[in-house]
Order: sequence, then C-alpha cells, then structure tokens
Amino acid sequence: MARFKKHWRWILVATLAECVLFVASQRIFAASNVTISTRENLASLDGSAQDADGSRNGIFTVGGNLTLARDGAIACDSSGSSAPAEPCPIRIAVGGNLEMKSGSAILAENGVMDGSPIEVAVAGDFRMHGPQGAASGALISASNRNNGSGGNISVFVTGRIWTEEGSRITADAGAEAGDITITGQSTEIRGVVSSRAAAAAGRKGTISIVSTSDETAGKTRPGASPLGGDATPSS
Repeated sequence: MARFKKHWRWILVATLAECVLFVASQRIFAASNVTISTRENLASLDGSAQDADGSRNGIFTVGGNLTLARDGAIACDSSGSSAPAEPCPIRIAVGGNLEMKSGSAILAENGVMDGSPIEVAVAGDFRMHGPQGAASGALISASNRNNGSGGNISVFVTGRIWTEEGSRITADAGAEAGDITITGQSTEIRGVVSSRAAAAAGRKGTISIVSTSDETAGKTRPGASPLGGDATPSS
C-alpha cells in the first residue's frame, strides 16, 4: 500500500501556511474561489489554472474557498479503467473554507486495490453535508473493499469542523484498515468516521479526533473491534 512519509504532512502544512500568506499579500496569486461540480482526477487539477500555486507538485492548492458541489469529486482511483492501477495519494491545501455538498466526494480508492493516503489541510472552516434528496452524504474514502489495506486519512483544519449525519470518512478494508486523524479548532462530528477491518484477523485502524480549543483536545477515540464499528460522533 502506498503511504505518506511523515514529512509530507509538514510539507502540506507549510504549503498551506505559504498559501495563507500569499493570499493576504496578493503578491503571488489572488485568493480565487474554486467550485468543482464534476468528477476531476487529481492529475488534471494539479498544476492547472485552478491550482493556486501553479506547480505540478502533487498538491492541489486553492487560495480562497473550495466547494465540492453535488456530483463534484476529486479522485485518484483509476475508476472506469479496464486495468485499474493502484490509487495515488491525494493532497489538498485550502487557504479559505472547504465545503463538501451532498453527493460530493474525495476518493483515493477503486474498490479493487489498496486505498491510498488522503491529506487535507484547511486554513478556514471545513463542512461535510449529509444526504439531500437523491444525493448521498459527502464522502471521503481511502477504503479497500477486498482483502487489502485502506489508506490513512488526515484532515487538519485551523478553524471549525462540521460533519453532518449521513456523511462519511472511511478507511475501511478487508485486512488492514487505515488510520484516520481529524484535527480542528472545534469538531462537531455527526457523520460516520469508520476504520474497520472486515476479516476476523484483520487490523482495525486508529481514529483520532482532536479539538484544539476545548476539553476534548488530545483525546483519541480508537477504532472498534476488528470486525467493525465506527467512531462515536461528538455531541
């Protein structure tokens, strides 16, 4: 399974910090907002006109707000390929807010091979919407539905985090589930956060939900038994 080395997290955070400074000064790029309403591959976004840093560096950077509208997705999952490749890591840095509407997704999975890591850093607030009408809840997934491994998921937000009921953050797998870390100034987790292993001998992932501004800071909520279970949403 492809995994991030630890230094990638700090590179991502450093990139985000630079993004915020650049937005404030407007010396390098304008704080443009980006809305994604169709399925986009990370490779097509990285280094594109929508990528605020303009560099093909493996990180999709947005200077302002990033909105994933209904049916909007950022994926690296080789979906639809006759010979699917292993999903690649997804790294997203947002200088403003990140909002995932109902029916949107961030995917580093293809259901066949091991999931890959997802790292998201947000300078503002982050919200995942639940189901609305025929649209399912917003989804972040690095899962593997066969007997492989899930990718690790890390969400780092300097502001508030809301995940509505019916949204999902999942690193489930058949054999070895991925670890999930969610960090924000405050966290209101009402959606599912799941890191389960389907196999009896599988390894559950660790789920860590940290609020940096209140009494829940530093507490870790472990994944449930190897046969499954989800993190308990915060009140």
